Amino acid sequence: MSVKIHELKFKTRYAETDQMGYIHHSIYAQYYEMGRIDLMNKIGISYKQMEKDGYILPVYQLQTKYFIPLTFDELVTLKTYIKYLKGVRLAFGYEIYNEAGQKANEGEVVLVFAGADGKPIRPPQYFVEKIKSLL
Repeated sequence: MSVKIHELKFKTRYAETDQMGYIHHSIYAQYYEMGRIDLMNKIGISYKQMEKDGYILPVYQLQTKYFIPLTFDELVTLKTYIKYLKGVRLAFGYEIYNEAGQKANEGEVVLVFAGADGKPIRPPQYFVEKIKSLL
């Protein structure tokens, strides 16, 4: 199965560091969100519009693994891809590389499609069609 990988490059910020000078572990979830939203925008899906249409995507599961620390003012590469779309669950995979091209982190976020009331619902057909183009 061919998976299309979306790349986003950005600089780490000073405010994201901890007392040791490393990017704090909690920031990686924010990086994942940046990659997820950017990937979806690139294929013509707007989170904002989905919410207006009555769909929300709460996080069901988040896993992350750290290999080497990132530090302030590094140009990092975030690779984001769709792992699967099964029923109401949508899983994204992530890999983060430092300036030297070393893998610093990898993770997975599983989201659940829900209505405005928070109850699980099937994703809209337009979403399914666009996501299938990435699998």
